[in-house]
Amino acid sequence: MNTAGKPGRPRAGAERLSRDAILTAALRIVDDEGVEAMTMRRLAGTLGVNPMSIYHHLPNKAAVFAGLAELVFAGLDAVQPRPGVSWQEELRDAARAYRAALQAHPNLALQVLSDPSAVSDVVVVTVEPFYRALDRGGLAPRAIFETVNTLIDFVHGFLLGELTVRAATFDLAPDLVDRVEKLPEDKAPTLSRVVLALGRDGLHYDFDSGFESALTVWVSGVESTLR
Repeated sequence: MNTAGKPGRPRAGAERLSRDAILTAALRIVDDEGVEAMTMRRLAGTLGVNPMSIYHHLPNKAAVFAGLAELVFAGLDAVQPRPGVSWQEELRDAARAYRAALQAHPNLALQVLSDPSAVSDVVVVTVEPFYRALDRGGLAPRAIFETVNTLIDFVHGFLLGELTVRAATFDLAPDLVDRVEKLPEDKAPTLSRVVLALGRDGLHYDFDSGFESALTVWVSGVESTLR
């Protein structure tokens, strides 16, 4: 029988292709192998479709990464404050949630931190809880804008430290103690006093504890501007 001119049966992957399916597959590639591995050809191969099929849903690689930002962070925008929680704690919750989202997808986080367009994609779907908390606190619009930008920059920088260490704690001893013990008496006396007072057992840096300490400083600083 002559079948010329009749469309062929769609491939199984094309039948179930959707924007959500594409983004889920792309996130899996990024999580498992890194940002560099996420090419449109590789994504199509993972989905079992022709690359052109993907372009009907997402026109280019930049659109894929914008979609990943939405997929990973959009839930933060929908989070409502816990009943009776203060604006200070709401701000802490927002920072904790943002850090947790980045920690869950460290390879994507590195893409976000290095790509200005990706930063914009993330900001749109993450800042509402930050803005809402500070607005409740009584900050002026300009102060809200600057405070949130700086706080998010802090979270990014903190995360880079975590990703570099790849562990929950960072042990400064014994190297730091050895160096301090060899310093001349008039060189960095305050540093020497603090380090030697803490000792080798006291120089373990816990990232979770450090993050909470930083949030306390941040919130106290915002409160001081209001006073």
